[in-house]
Amino acid sequence: MLRRVPCILAGVLLCTGLTGVARETDDPWIRGVFTGKSPRPVPLVETAAWQRASAFAEHAPNSFVLVGSGQSMQPLYSPGTIMVLQRFPFELLERGQTVLYRNHEHKIVAHVLVAKARDGWRVAGLNNHGHDMEPVQAANLVGVVIAAFQPLPEPARPRVAALGD
Repeated sequence: MLRRVPCILAGVLLCTGLTGVARETDDPWIRGVFTGKSPRPVPLVETAAWQRASAFAEHAPNSFVLVGSGQSMQPLYSPGTIMVLQRFPFELLERGQTVLYRNHEHKIVAHVLVAKARDGWRVAGLNNHGHDMEPVQAANLVGVVIAAFQPLPEPARPRVAALGD
């Protein structure tokens, strides 16, 4: 009985923490940045997350699947989030969408569109203190996040042991 109490307590703490993150990401404004046009990640066991992302990409024209890394988009997208991206006309971008773009160092970055400027779009990571200095333009736009899946650990399978005579 005593052994289960810490597990139950840990489960309650874990659920409480996840609920807090869920509440924060349900709001269209996260840390002062409008994210209302960015899809919220759907939590699924990992195999189901991959299946759903692949199926989504198959049915959306010009789409592909990527796995996110880095901390800049937390709490909306954690490292390991499976994202479906779509190549998108630059003219149709909207504030609050999460886009992938190639920066001047040729690295792919996923950040939220904050404001349209003369030289392109200003973007920001939710964990960053300000917007990126480099604008997103038609030439460096890779795609727009159209779906996201947060992989959960696969449930443990019960082990069956054969009893000897």
